Amino acid sequence: MGLRQLDFFRKLNTDIGDTSSSLGGFLTIIAFALVTILTMNECRLFFITELNYQTVIDNDSEQFIKVHLDIIIGAPCMVLSLDQQDEVGVHVMDVSGTLKKISLDKDRHVLPSIDNNERPNYSGSEQELIDAIKAINQGDQCQLKGFFQINKVPGNFHISYHAHHYLIQRIHQRELQTFRKLKLDHTIYDLRFGEISSAKLKKYSKSLQKFQLPWKQIEKSVPEGEKQDYEYYINALPVKFYDVNELNYQTLYKYSINEASMPRTFTEIDSIYFKYQISPVNMVYSIQKKSVYHFIVQLLAIVGGVFAVIGILNSIIQKAM
Repeated sequence: MGLRQLDFFRKLNTDIGDTSSSLGGFLTIIAFALVTILTMNECRLFFITELNYQTVIDNDSEQFIKVHLDIIIGAPCMVLSLDQQDEVGVHVMDVSGTLKKISLDKDRHVLPSIDNNERPNYSGSEQELIDAIKAINQGDQCQLKGFFQINKVPGNFHISYHAHHYLIQRIHQRELQTFRKLKLDHTIYDLRFGEISSAKLKKYSKSLQKFQLPWKQIEKSVPEGEKQDYEYYINALPVKFYDVNELNYQTLYKYSINEASMPRTFTEIDSIYFKYQISPVNMVYSIQKKSVYHFIVQLLAIVGGVFAVIGILNSIIQKAM
């Protein structure tokens, strides 16, 4: 007897007859339409990831940052070098190894590579001077492509003739007209901080991709007979997030670049400077997805709520008629 009183699923007596109406059918269609629309919207929200972030002081034990560079300079490789310098006293001349020098002709076709280290007594020789003068007069160019590491402190890396200044002085003394042809016109195809490549970045959500936008090519040149110093000022902000695939934190670098140039006389030596500053503040992002249980509860609430409200509305209308 007690259980029968708790029955919420009582069946109507069949003797009552058909109680359906056109109004009930119309309200049922509205109910199903609302359930469909709200369910689709809830499914969309379920599959959207949410980004939560907090600002923290950098406490990462990692000391170095990778810099990826792809640049073509309008001067032969044999007179060029990329040097590093920072505020803790590091000064590296002619960075090599993972940063490759690729010799190009004036039309930017790759030239056969020659390892001068295998040629004894070549450095400082007359043959080196002759080859350098010939390369400059032919309009040979140089591509620096690869990566190198910098300390997480303010500093700069620059492209110039510093590591080969003795050769440059000899060219100036031997053939002044050839020396005047030396200038650092350049095209930057890629400049990127951190480990994450452009291909890997595409695997992440669009909300994360916006922090490291594709590099916009920069091209600089001056008329023949003129020279300029180029300076790029880079402010980099580390952005960390948890990679659910690799189960560790990854770091992107959101950075802004400002540039300036200063004219040089044809007897002076020009250079390209990249001055960087790494922010000590990190933006730490966490990607959150809605719980499956929460999703199921929301669906049940939609179905139950819509039909309850439509039922109440139907009762009110029926009494009013």
